[in-house]
Amino acid sequence: MSNYFEFASQELLIKLAQVKYYIRKHNPTIGVLTEEILRTFLRNHLPKAVSVKQGFILSDDGGLSKQCDIIIYDSQNYAPFYRINDIVIVPREAVLCIIEVKTTINNMIFHKSIDYFKSLPNCEQARTYLFIFNSQSVAQIQRHFSNYKHEGSYQSFDHDSFQMLPDEIVGINESYHLVKEAIISERDAIGYCARYYEDQEGTDMSALQTFFLSVYSTVERHIQMSCINAKQLPSREKYHPRKLVSMRAFDLFDM
Repeated sequence: MSNYFEFASQELLIKLAQVKYYIRKHNPTIGVLTEEILRTFLRNHLPKAVSVKQGFILSDDGGLSKQCDIIIYDSQNYAPFYRINDIVIVPREAVLCIIEVKTTINNMIFHKSIDYFKSLPNCEQARTYLFIFNSQSVAQIQRHFSNYKHEGSYQSFDHDSFQMLPDEIVGINESYHLVKEAIISERDAIGYCARYYEDQEGTDMSALQTFFLSVYSTVERHIQMSCINAKQLPSREKYHPRKLVSMRAFDLFDM
């Protein structure tokens, strides 16, 4: 199974390279097509109980979010308020995952991504992801966090601002999958942790595979909660046995 996802990772990057070969001087178009590459992958691999679209989230008070690159929402129990082609406006309670997609990353792009996640409406049940095709190293991502310009005089993350950060950050070409959580080391802190796994054959699990399992688990939990018969279904994790090999973490602030 891990080899399949390694091939899938290479396929995503090849598709992006094909786009950039022909479209070299129009970044907005490259961005749109990059998003569609990932949307297509997720549509092909997630249960039909959910839809994978781009669009906007409508809050109870009528507030409309910024455009979301990828919204995964419960399309069995919720109809969109509006749909044209592949763009939808959906109620916030229908949203399961929000994914911001980046072709590449640098300091400015990363900081704008943080601002984007801060602007999202409160969707308590939704998991948020920053997905980067051609990413930088984990160390560089840590530096982008450290030099982020905060509002006010207190130039550091805290519990409130931390809640607004993406739950997970995925770098495909660098193959890391950072998850927002508590970091227990010499001191208790809050930050991000990347876990690296092997499958039963000793093959490294790619970041795409661990990202997919995270998204699938979010969808799976929702299906099990909303459908009584679904509770009898085996978890997808059963088909992806893995062994923890190593970890890498960095903290943003003390507990």
